[in-house]
Amino acid sequence: MILAADTTVADIMSRNVLFAHLGQSFTQLCRLFFEMDIHHLPVADDKGVLIGILSANDVLKAYGRKVPTLKRADEAMLNENITIYDLMTQDPVSVPPGTTLKEAAQLLALHNIQSLPVVEGEKVVGIVTSRDLIRYLAGA
Repeated sequence: MILAADTTVADIMSRNVLFAHLGQSFTQLCRLFFEMDIHHLPVADDKGVLIGILSANDVLKAYGRKVPTLKRADEAMLNENITIYDLMTQDPVSVPPGTTLKEAAQLLALHNIQSLPVVEGEKVVGIVTSRDLIRYLAGA
């Protein structure tokens, strides 16, 4: 498939975006990733304004770093010692809906990231991932 020069992230992004919020616990976050079978979660405030992003890899890395330092690894201890604020990447790279797929791919490569929140004004309206780009290019 040839990439049309005018194809934008709005054409392929996921519009039903799930969010993480700073008040959620670590175990709530883990369940969300697992139950929804997702790999990236924008972190938004109560108004839907983007403040960070989380990946499943961020969660796994934090778990691997933190658990050996804890006296026990039960749910309460994990929630007390691992916060969303500590896990998330603050001020993530994001794009407006009109960003071309080529520009999005260049940003993913340049920043060595796998997802881009799509922001219109200050609000998250979607998310586009490297998987979305691959599916599009594969014609799936």
